[in-house]
Amino acid sequence: MKAIICPISTEKIDSNVSRLTIFLNVVLIAFYLISLQPAFIIIVAIDYAIRAIYKAEYSPLRAIANIFVRWLKLSPKPINKAQKVFASRLGMLCAITAGILYFTGNIAASVVIAAMLMVLAFMDSVFNFCLGCVIYNYLVYPFYKNR
Repeated sequence: MKAIICPISTEKIDSNVSRLTIFLNVVLIAFYLISLQPAFIIIVAIDYAIRAIYKAEYSPLRAIANIFVRWLKLSPKPINKAQKVFASRLGMLCAITAGILYFTGNIAASVVIAAMLMVLAFMDSVFNFCLGCVIYNYLVYPFYKNR
């Protein structure tokens, strides 16, 4: 259970790929907010779930981001994987909640949750400020690191 709540990892991932993957999610969430077509938020939820629960290598949006990073010939910028997994889990919960709210007829609440997720994802992808990572580093990790 501890690994589910607070992933501990010595693995690194490329910040460029992570940020571009998150930006692709921002675009999909924007499409959802503009069109109110649930397919967009479902795709976002599935992609977050793949990165949060399974292996990030299976994420379709991450695969697209990898292509762009290689095409742009960006040098890898390694960052800690654990905090990004935790942030992906929070993103997954928000996207699933937005989807459930949409399908239960609570469109306004769905839009609010999706918009909040989009703002946070935008801040991570453009300004490199990840609120999930901050929560992980200061509020979650300190309680689990010595166990």
